[in-house]
Amino acid sequence: MPHRRCRYVKRTVLVWIVAAVLGAADAGADYKQAYAYYQQQRYDKAIQELKPDLDQNPDWEFGHRLVGLSYLALKNNALAVASLSRAVQLKSNTPSTYLGLAQAYFNMKRYDNTLQALAQGEPFIKTADDRYKVFYLKGSAEYALEKYSEAANDCAAALREKGGSGGDWTIYSQLGIAYFNLKRYDEAIQALQKALTLKPGHNVTAEFLGKSYFRKGVAALQAKQYDAAIEQLRKARESAPKDGFISYNLGEAHLFLKNYSEAERAYNQALEQMPRSAEVFQRLGLVYEKQKKWELSLNAYNKANELNPTPGLKEAIDRVAEQKKR
Repeated sequence: MPHRRCRYVKRTVLVWIVAAVLGAADAGADYKQAYAYYQQQRYDKAIQELKPDLDQNPDWEFGHRLVGLSYLALKNNALAVASLSRAVQLKSNTPSTYLGLAQAYFNMKRYDNTLQALAQGEPFIKTADDRYKVFYLKGSAEYALEKYSEAANDCAAALREKGGSGGDWTIYSQLGIAYFNLKRYDEAIQALQKALTLKPGHNVTAEFLGKSYFRKGVAALQAKQYDAAIEQLRKARESAPKDGFISYNLGEAHLFLKNYSEAERAYNQALEQMPRSAEVFQRLGLVYEKQKKWELSLNAYNKANELNPTPGLKEAIDRVAEQKKR
């Protein structure tokens, strides 16, 4: 089988702004204006309103929390980390402090710190919505760290908090790719199909859906379950129509079933994507030979031999050349 090159897969970036959970006891009358600015998404104004009081009272947990969440909303992750870390030091017991800090670390690709912040905030997480956010962020950080077993567990836990039917498309995509890397292909297919329902045409998700079907097809091919292999490989090609490896293996399944015309079609499709593959030319030569298409067979064998000369190809060329003379 031709060698499959590794391909870089861009990770999906998780983005959400954690809402501040504030009550009347948190925001006294003097600070309602800052909170109003925050609610109006006027984050710079909220920070300006709070800064003088924070300078006078550096141990004010609520002030550091709201400033940190404002910086997070402004995508100033470094300052968000500084303010929210101070709120943590001041024994904040509000979920948004830890969720916001974890999100800021995640945005900075400091995934271990993301997990640490979520662990610190775990005692204060009470609602299903907050549990969903924790599992989502945790699973996303683990996914980015390529800890696929942990990522799969936490992404699945996030979806359970949504009743198994809600959730953003990214969590289904991450879950499916994690399952793929764990070789749990049936579960990968289910999650990736859901992701594509929510986000049609997403390239990376479609690519891994195709890879999942491909792996199932190759396993069936190796088990000599050729009809099952064809079914899975056709589905793989629907997701990745330009993947020559899929067409090559589809040709193999048809060849073993002696469906020579279908094998010929599949190998020619493989050549469109892998025009310098000696193995594809060799298999195509064999299919032409089986159909007694001597000229086409000889051309294919000769091309394979030019790309990668072997004694077997020399023997095939001589054999077909002799048949052509008769």
